[in-house]
Amino acid sequence: MTKAPFDDADVASGLDALTVSSRDRRTPQVFDERGRTVAWMARTVHRLYNAQAQTILDEEKVTIAHWFYLRILAQHGEINQLELSKRVGMASASAVPALDNMEKRGLLLGATRRIGAKYYVGLTDKGRRLVDRLLPQIGAMISETLDGITYEEMRIFWKVAHQIANNLAAMVKDETVLD
Repeated sequence: MTKAPFDDADVASGLDALTVSSRDRRTPQVFDERGRTVAWMARTVHRLYNAQAQTILDEEKVTIAHWFYLRILAQHGEINQLELSKRVGMASASAVPALDNMEKRGLLLGATRRIGAKYYVGLTDKGRRLVDRLLPQIGAMISETLDGITYEEMRIFWKVAHQIANNLAAMVKDETVLD
């Protein structure tokens, strides 16, 4: 029988019971020393990156939500709205107002272009230039946050992050797109 990551006895004895010091060293820690899970830290880092990125995006009057759509379109080219929504992680219905707004600004083309039963979206030249201007700044900001982290530590981080994403995708068993 496999032992659960933690049980009521572990919880009753406090977080120390859930750290690597008191458990099999081959079992990953569920909580850090402050009681945060991997999910909580990922959320915190994501929110901090979004806040910092928004300061850069504000110069061009682009919201972080719009940036996510622009980045996916820059990376993948013209794709249908449903695929775009999945890659961004938003409901398809939520994408419509954002896409309409960006189309009115001249950043997107074809938000209403239909091929068969699907609506396709792509960047205009103006949208591509905007991404090309902003991406180096966003990249530099992200690079700054990695100060003090070695190449080997980043290689391990990416391996772990991808494994967690794959594990979660297998658990979800839906059409979630991992981009």
